[in-house]
Amino acid sequence: MSKQPKNVYVSFLGGVGEIGKNMTAVEYGDEIIIVDCGVSFPDSNYPGLDAIIPDITFIRQNINKVKGIVLTHGHEDHIGALQYFLDDFRNIPVYGTSLTIGIVQRKIGQRNSRMYHVVSAGDTVSIGSFSVEFIKVTHSMAGACALSIKTPLGVVFVTGDYKFDKSPIDNKRTDVKRISQIGNEGVLLMLGESTNIERKGSSKSEKLVYQGLENRFIENSSKRLIVACFASSNYRIQQVLWLAKKYKRKVVLAGSSMKGIVEVASNCGELDIPKGVLVDSAANLKPNQTVILATGSQGEPLSALKKMSKGEFPKFTLSSDDVVILSSSPIPGNEKDVYDVINDIFRFGANVIYDVMDDIHVSGHAYEDELKYMLSIVKPEHFLPVHGEYRHQAIHADLARNSGVKYNNVQIPEIGDTFAVSKKGMVLARKIPCGEVYVDGDTLLDGDSVILDRRNLAQFGMFMILCAVDTKKARVDGPIEIVERGIQLDPDRKDRIEEIVKETVKNTDYFENDVSDTALAVKKSVRKLFYKDRKFPVIVPVIIEA
Repeated sequence: MSKQPKNVYVSFLGGVGEIGKNMTAVEYGDEIIIVDCGVSFPDSNYPGLDAIIPDITFIRQNINKVKGIVLTHGHEDHIGALQYFLDDFRNIPVYGTSLTIGIVQRKIGQRNSRMYHVVSAGDTVSIGSFSVEFIKVTHSMAGACALSIKTPLGVVFVTGDYKFDKSPIDNKRTDVKRISQIGNEGVLLMLGESTNIERKGSSKSEKLVYQGLENRFIENSSKRLIVACFASSNYRIQQVLWLAKKYKRKVVLAGSSMKGIVEVASNCGELDIPKGVLVDSAANLKPNQTVILATGSQGEPLSALKKMSKGEFPKFTLSSDDVVILSSSPIPGNEKDVYDVINDIFRFGANVIYDVMDDIHVSGHAYEDELKYMLSIVKPEHFLPVHGEYRHQAIHADLARNSGVKYNNVQIPEIGDTFAVSKKGMVLARKIPCGEVYVDGDTLLDGDSVILDRRNLAQFGMFMILCAVDTKKARVDGPIEIVERGIQLDPDRKDRIEEIVKETVKNTDYFENDVSDTALAVKKSVRKLFYKDRKFPVIVPVIIEA
């Protein structure tokens, strides 16, 4: 008879010390389940990138142990990386509610479609030694669930993203009764989201946005309304559709993700589209008959609203007849992109209403009092604050200790940490390979050197050094050409670069090396010329054998 493992191991591949890129592995014996698989979105410090995803080296090393993937909800920071790991996960079942799975399948098409399993809130699925219960929580989109993961050593409770909305627009409240029952039965470890720990009191209900939006419909009855929000915020979309019907307006969807998720949400019963409200074009509509529901509330480069702000949207041009409502708050790091869009919209003479001016957005994340309440009903023996930057986690850790969790039973995880948890305690057991993988189109880029080069290219420019080498005589054959882009080198520095190239070629032993080694040596030596200035242009030596 095999000996029972002494610990449950929880490993963090993302989602701690940051907001985004959520991915956690729960391990017992020779079995692992993965909770969420998300992306984060790059700011201006990551030029040219589309997304940042977790480094799953640890998962690849243990792929035979992985028995399933469970998804808390359908936001990109929880599901967006799945599409990049389809080959790795092709034989692993994925579980989520209907809207969550619908969004995932829309992103990947029919590829690996048999791996996806739709569950409902209240369902329990068996995955190897784990029993995972999906528990309804309110959030800014439908289908969000907390997870109660039962292991032979105890329950690991994952809150996911949540709030205690007492009047959600679909009347589906957080299942406090069931969470309390689980807490009374005993929870070994709780992973609690920390996003809004700095906000006092309790979050506002999504229903309050309805009144704020309705006021804008009334005040701007003669104007065309353009409402920008997250495509996945089906509750916000629902309220815009209801208001359009009430005030006899037609709604045009702008942005492929908006159109796709509206279709998915409608098909799975999470969005009620009033008859006759949706139309394909606003071409024959007067401004006071029109609502444009658009993507781009975060200033995304290819979004519908961004194109409108640049006058590049193909179906209409902004004017003084338009009122643009940004029904969202800027994600930290996106502020400049958002305000650039707002400034550009104002240049067209349109008015812009955004969250600092009106109550047209509420958060989907719990505030301090709600986080305290969740701790009080779960009553975990051990606690790990997740889904937040380090300051959020630290404040949440203090809240847990003040709420009755023993001091030593609370720790602050970082990416790469693996904690061993049992009735005897919780310790940092090991570090796993961790980091970030950068997505540029269809290409995955590993390593920070690529990003450093791109930053330097954007800030300091680049130059190429072109020459041919006679390897038999160890000398430059012909002229050395320097091609500059985004930088202007003075004549003295160009002369010194040419001297360095000639010295390097002369000192290379071509019996043991080749021109690629010479190119690398040239790059290192030329780079030293810029140390004093603390400016580091990208240097590209192109040296061929004559």
